[in-house]
Amino acid sequence: MLRILQGHGAVTVRVAAASLSAFPGLNSDQGLRMKSGFVWGLATAVLPLAGVAAVPAFRGDVCPVRLDGVRLGADLTPGGSSLRNSIVYEPVTRLFHLWVLANNDSNFPTTSALAAFTHATSTDGIHFRRDGELRHSIASVPYASYGATIDPPLDFVRVAFDQQSGTWKLFGWTENVGASTGQYNYNTSVNELGSVASNTVVLHQGPLNTPFAGNHVGAFGLVDGKVYLRVDSLYPDGSGGGGASFAYSDGLPSSTGALLNEANLFTGTPYCWGLGPDCGGSDPRIPAYVHNVGRTLRQQDGSLATYYAFRKWDGSRADQQVWMVESIDNGASWSAPVGVFANSSAITLAGQPLSANFSHVETVIATNVCRTYFSSKDAAGNFVMVSATTYGACDSLFANGFEGCD
Repeated sequence: MLRILQGHGAVTVRVAAASLSAFPGLNSDQGLRMKSGFVWGLATAVLPLAGVAAVPAFRGDVCPVRLDGVRLGADLTPGGSSLRNSIVYEPVTRLFHLWVLANNDSNFPTTSALAAFTHATSTDGIHFRRDGELRHSIASVPYASYGATIDPPLDFVRVAFDQQSGTWKLFGWTENVGASTGQYNYNTSVNELGSVASNTVVLHQGPLNTPFAGNHVGAFGLVDGKVYLRVDSLYPDGSGGGGASFAYSDGLPSSTGALLNEANLFTGTPYCWGLGPDCGGSDPRIPAYVHNVGRTLRQQDGSLATYYAFRKWDGSRADQQVWMVESIDNGASWSAPVGVFANSSAITLAGQPLSANFSHVETVIATNVCRTYFSSKDAAGNFVMVSATTYGACDSLFANGFEGCD
């Protein structure tokens, strides 16, 4: 197979290492909240890279994502809650599905539970219409069964299809709230949507029972019986904080096995894992972490890919870029990271350049197009969720026309 490779040079900047106490609380821009000073030692060596990722050719014109005609972001929720969402494509119905906090999250954590999320559908992946809010089925496992005294808040959600059970799963990560969230604290919980993605009556299955329960910061996807979590690990060479895979077993609760593999998401980028012993010191790159929400999926050419964005160690957005790594051996090894936009400064929304760095990455493979979603600010400085499409199939480099955003 002939693959066209594209890469971008890394920039090195010397900065002082950030204090671990600098982790921000969850704000309107949804930075990371993580356990200060947590390091998980692993004896596993870093796996070899599988070359350079083959980058889909994304267009430079992006479209705003709308719910009932209103742009996700500051227009819909001035506090930024609607940037917390997940989008998938369902081949059987040929519909895009959106799960989103469509109201301001003014009383976190009590207003971020499962029932706060709205479901909507779209035929084009940018114009969504809501059809209802999620609610627990009567067969759901009560959250009190797992030591929680409040319905656990879902800071970041990711929906994926489980081929083993034939059902859609909504994974929700809960931040470091404390004892009130019991086994959900700093952990991912699983919710079954059923065999159709549009189902709004949800079977809650409980928090993940896993060796990494409480030691990861978000689910990125579920592919071929493996769940992909963004972990807080540290390899002996100072790398870590990558995307790890685990064998997934569905159940009440669901569980995973030991860590199978971890993709290095930093090598060759301007950033180093902020918990690394040399990061910001002898390693002059910028201390950073991979934001809690990204996407691991199988692409149309059969490869696996993880799409993500960086945050600086103080929680601020890192750059105007969506990054990706790729595996052509089913996750045994991963490519070096590469930015998907060759010239991100040229990206425009309504003819005007975006005015903020990128975050909240989601990627969707549809029948004949690949969409990557991310949040930024428009020219007026308002947060907005946008979508960039490829010129055709996700692994194609040839244009087939562009219908615009309306």
